[in-house]
Amino acid sequence: MPLYLLFTTSFLVGLSGAVSPGPLFVVTVEETLKKDFKVGPQIILGHSLLELFMVLFLIFGFGEVLKGENVQKYLSIVGGVFLIYFGISTFLSFKKLKFKKNNSLNNKNFILILKGILVSLSNPYWTIWWITIGLVYLSFAFPYGFLGIFLFFIGHILSDFLWYSIVSFLVFKSKKMISERYLKYLSFFFGFFLIFFGCFLILKKII
Repeated sequence: MPLYLLFTTSFLVGLSGAVSPGPLFVVTVEETLKKDFKVGPQIILGHSLLELFMVLFLIFGFGEVLKGENVQKYLSIVGGVFLIYFGISTFLSFKKLKFKKNNSLNNKNFILILKGILVSLSNPYWTIWWITIGLVYLSFAFPYGFLGIFLFFIGHILSDFLWYSIVSFLVFKSKKMISERYLKYLSFFFGFFLIFFGCFLILKKII
């Protein structure tokens, strides 16, 4: 695969995955409702750091480890616990939420970056993507050395940054036109979704 196709298809495949709603999307919207439009890029920064680690992990030959049935089982259970925790945290803060109406600076950027890492890691489908599609792309990139791997990774990450920046911006703009009461109900719904999805991941591997 030529380098330009490696970069372009990596971007498009990454974008197709990014636009599919999941825990990362839910947390991005929920945090944007409470903060501002910079939430998306900050959460994806954490997500991208985790993906960089995954690329290095696979490059050095540990891809087979992630394919193990027990590894997938434990990832689902631990991931489910994390998602339930985030959902319960949203529930507990539901009545106390105060949505910002301006673009003020946030002094908890590190927390958002950490959430980007933990939410991504808590989703076993993220791991499955990397040990299937991700490994295939790395096999295309390997013959080009560092340049090929770099273009694949940058193309993939740019799709996430683009999509989630747009999502955060649109959510931030829309909350100015929606009453705080309905925004709180929306946040409540997201908390419920995270708990439901977390329980689903755990029960799927136990039952």
